[in-house]
Amino acid sequence: MASMTIAPDLTAFQPWLERRETASELLSAVPAQGLAATLNLSAASVPAHTLPPLWHWLHFLDRTPSSQLADDGSPRTRALLPPIALDQIMWAGSEVEFVRPLRLDEPASRHSRILDMTGKNGSRGPMVFLTTEHRVEQQGEVAIVELNRAVFLGAAAPAPVAATVAKRPTERERAWQVDESVLFRFSALTFNSHRIHYDLRYTTQVGGYPGLVVHGPLQAILLAETFREWFPNAVVSRIEFRAKGPLYNGEPVVVGGAARGRGQYALWTVSPRAECAMECLVTYTGA
Repeated sequence: MASMTIAPDLTAFQPWLERRETASELLSAVPAQGLAATLNLSAASVPAHTLPPLWHWLHFLDRTPSSQLADDGSPRTRALLPPIALDQIMWAGSEVEFVRPLRLDEPASRHSRILDMTGKNGSRGPMVFLTTEHRVEQQGEVAIVELNRAVFLGAAAPAPVAATVAKRPTERERAWQVDESVLFRFSALTFNSHRIHYDLRYTTQVGGYPGLVVHGPLQAILLAETFREWFPNAVVSRIEFRAKGPLYNGEPVVVGGAARGRGQYALWTVSPRAECAMECLVTYTGA
């Protein structure tokens, strides 16, 4: 008889729900210029006064000392991160509300807390889903409210297979070229030391993937930038992302999109194997 896997007991981690964390910094234009160069954006797309949607991810970066990183390169000793005894932690998606633009060359602060921890069983055994809320403020006013979802996983299994895309009514399509240089630069810009994005030996032999993995947040930014390119006059009020499967180095990140009713637009990334890697829904006005 096969043994039953028990969902993780998270009772000991309940005190983490009471923790709070605040980070503050001047929103320099330099990281934005670096991201524009990384993505080969046109000069007209480089932000001059305010940050485009999701570009706040270039700020309020974790600064865990290298000696305290986990084996996979992730910063497991962060004050808000409970010490869950599972091998890997992955980005699973976000819901981001944009209240007002963040202005460059002005100070801003981010206030963070854990909203929820849920233990489950999955194909790789025990899993823990963690939802973190970030509220970004500037001049005492809320600019962004963000829910980020991460998942803790057990030891490596065969590389996950993304969901095959049923034929969707695609109105537009855009391909982005992503290679080792783009992955390296994005890791540097976001201070992301997870080894699956730059260490091929670790990625294939330990992580269980066939190649270097495109960052989930990089996919999300490519989705948002595709929308910004297609609808330059739109004002985005909300973006929702759901990660469904990996994309790998050397594969073009193909973005498809179609309207989903008044004021909403759906986008998704598709691999060369016709698998959906990430879904995105943009709520907007003014296009």
